[in-house]
Amino acid sequence: MRKLLCPQCKIAALYVKNDRNERLLVYVMEDGEIVPKNPADSMEGFDLTEVYCLGCSWHGSPKRLVKR
Repeated sequence: MRKLLCPQCKIAALYVKNDRNERLLVYVMEDGEIVPKNPADSMEGFDLTEVYCLGCSWHGSPKRLVKR
């Protein structure tokens, strides 16, 4: 399954935040599933409704990402 890309800079590296502003590196798959970059990491407590790009200032809903 393919990873979705940032609509602004076209990279797949994204992150989500929790209530303490900690970051977790993630990918968003083409079916909309958010998966951690490191499979051993837990996504518990992280807000999965908004993703942030590592390469630029873009952030928004995972539904706004683009397919390769």
